Amino acid sequence: MTNRHERRKAATTSRKKLAQLNTATLDQHFDDRLHRVRTEFERTGGIDPEFECVTDGESFQVPAYWPDRGAKAQVCAALRDSFRRRKVNRYVFASEAWVGKTPGLLPSDDPDRTERVQVIAVERNGPRRYAFAEITRNGGTAILGQWEVTGDIPPGWLFELLEEGHSDRTPKEEPPPVPRLSARDVQTLMYEDPAQGTEFRESFEICDQLGDLLADQIQDADSDALSKFMALESILRSTVRDMGSPKGIGAFARFLRDHPDIFPMFATVRESVPSIERVRHWKAKLQRFICEKRELGHPPSAMFGAFMNLYLCVGSRAVGAVDLADRIENWDPEHQAKLWQVGLRSSFELDDEEGHVFIALSAGYYPNGVMGRRNAVGDLFVSRVGALSYGDFATAVDNIKQSGIELIVGSEAKELLCKMEQVKGVAPRPDKIQEIWEVENWGDDEWIEQTRAEVVFAKAMNIRYEPDRRNLKGVVAGYRVRRAPNGLVLLPSDSDEDVFVAVSVEKTKRWACVLGWLRASEGRLPQFYQKNCWIVPPEALHDIEELPGKERLQVMPPYQEPDLDDLPNDGD
Repeated sequence: MTNRHERRKAATTSRKKLAQLNTATLDQHFDDRLHRVRTEFERTGGIDPEFECVTDGESFQVPAYWPDRGAKAQVCAALRDSFRRRKVNRYVFASEAWVGKTPGLLPSDDPDRTERVQVIAVERNGPRRYAFAEITRNGGTAILGQWEVTGDIPPGWLFELLEEGHSDRTPKEEPPPVPRLSARDVQTLMYEDPAQGTEFRESFEICDQLGDLLADQIQDADSDALSKFMALESILRSTVRDMGSPKGIGAFARFLRDHPDIFPMFATVRESVPSIERVRHWKAKLQRFICEKRELGHPPSAMFGAFMNLYLCVGSRAVGAVDLADRIENWDPEHQAKLWQVGLRSSFELDDEEGHVFIALSAGYYPNGVMGRRNAVGDLFVSRVGALSYGDFATAVDNIKQSGIELIVGSEAKELLCKMEQVKGVAPRPDKIQEIWEVENWGDDEWIEQTRAEVVFAKAMNIRYEPDRRNLKGVVAGYRVRRAPNGLVLLPSDSDEDVFVAVSVEKTKRWACVLGWLRASEGRLPQFYQKNCWIVPPEALHDIEELPGKERLQVMPPYQEPDLDDLPNDGD
């Protein structure tokens, strides 16, 4: 039976083993992981999903938990960025997985699904390995079958995390990852700069005392995590204001994103709605704590360091490091200054309980909307841009109205969204329509891939299609088919309501795959934005079995092989 203690013990052994793998080859690392996964499964009846990552100077592990399909897309974007900045050369991933058997059903919805353990190994600019073993359950007993090692690598984002983003675009400049401060670094600092070293030591001591304070007088430390987090954030922002809004707060957001091995990407405690009374309770305790420390002469900078460290730990458990990083950037004084420059104000300027919530929506920007608060005199204070989960703009409007939250639409909402796009560095939609081939500077090879993508989609849908050189937009049966070598590229000029189908084509391997579909409005999310376009990873796409309007294709003439040379063959 599954035993959490046994899994943690196995994880400790795995970390010790990982330190020895820096000099191993991909195959050695892969084979060793297969052995350790089987040992762990036979001992505990399961395995925890995890990446083992190797760089030139370090090895680290990233727990891989994601609560839903949308979170998978966030994981893909977050890990790809982290692995790039930390210069990961290799990763080996192991997890349990469901395999669907019924066409049209997701594995999670398929009653006939099977279970397996999969192990994936990827070397930067090198080979890939894939193996799986079926799981058989008999009551409380789980048996792992023999490994099947195959050279047929299935398509998926889990194999693409060492790609540098869209291959046709120049990589954007970005700061290096914020390094961790080791015990030896602190000792060196205390020797070279005794004053700053003393401040660091004080900050660590205060942080420990803060942790004891927040864990006191409560039976279940995790049950109140969100209340503690909100109280910590309120006190921390007050401390920042008292310090004169110091620069560099955004570095903490980068630290969260670059170290998924330290901070869980998603919340690890049960979801709850904190009461105002509990938040007030913890704020009062923290304010008394601050007063005591100030009376002892501790400087504001030491207090800030202590609160920030605990805020990162508590916040990553309460809301997850992915959302926490976004939240830090939104209350960062430098971000608030950018809002002022475009005539906006931040909701973090308000007291915690001041004002009421609003959502601003514009049909042309849906599903993105601006969240914020309106104060007593009617002024708007913005919090963030977020994606709504409702299927379309009209449904979102109806549901928000019924919820009682203030809804802003029309020109006022559009103006807020435009200004927030300026602050976030997202280019406004151009007056001149730019096409995909202009942005990516397509040559003969790209146009051949595009034609193949259209044919492969037609074949998958079993509809007749004759490629036409005049069909520059890749329209097949009303759908916008687009080659997607490293994710689906969406442009500002793409129509929100168009349904795009992404197809990956490998010319050298004579292989192609329909990755999925989405509406352009669904793909324009901040985490996918890269210099004037959006790169949507395959995992964020909808399954092709859920393609809207697919039933109308049944009355169209069936697929016939087009009279073209060098197209994917029947086995593609």
